[in-house]
Amino acid sequence: MRNLKQRFATFLRDEDGLVLAEGLLMLPLVIWALVAMFIYWDVFRTINITQKAAYGVADVLSRQKDDIPLTFANGLQKILDFLTPGGHPVNMRITSLECVAPTGPGCTTTNGSYKLLFSFSPEGKVAALTQPDIQVWRTKGKVPVLNHGESVFIVETEVNFKAQLQTAIAGFMVGVEDAKYGQFIVTKPRHRRLCLQGTTTCT
Repeated sequence: MRNLKQRFATFLRDEDGLVLAEGLLMLPLVIWALVAMFIYWDVFRTINITQKAAYGVADVLSRQKDDIPLTFANGLQKILDFLTPGGHPVNMRITSLECVAPTGPGCTTTNGSYKLLFSFSPEGKVAALTQPDIQVWRTKGKVPVLNHGESVFIVETEVNFKAQLQTAIAGFMVGVEDAKYGQFIVTKPRHRRLCLQGTTTCT
């Protein structure tokens, strides 16, 4: 009996193979951390690059003095694709509007209205907006307060993110699933307003 107790005590004090056992226990966590870092990095990289590209397109548009030709507007999609490498398709819509508020403090959430100058998506990838559609931006305060006759344009981008690893792995292990991430950039043109050739709303 005494010999059995000694053997059992020796077994409890024995640390042979402890590192291997701890390694096997931690291996799933290490694999999860590597997968999570890769996927999260890819998500934030995609959002960051798309945001910078959208601001770049907005800056190009803000410098236009004359009405932009249709070929120029369609060419902006090629610029966006060049600025957003990585395989995630990016769609864009450009909407130019003007504040109509002869009385009151301008176009606020409760006063005035927006006049649609044009809404256009290069290569027709996104549906164009209508006059009633853009009024939602005013009531929800998505566009800063504008004075009567003041104009801005909005560059909207939407990237269809797909995880580089299989969707099941990304969603189950990390909690990141395929999704759409968008940018909504309001820019004031350096000249009076941004117009598209062929439209009659800027006359």
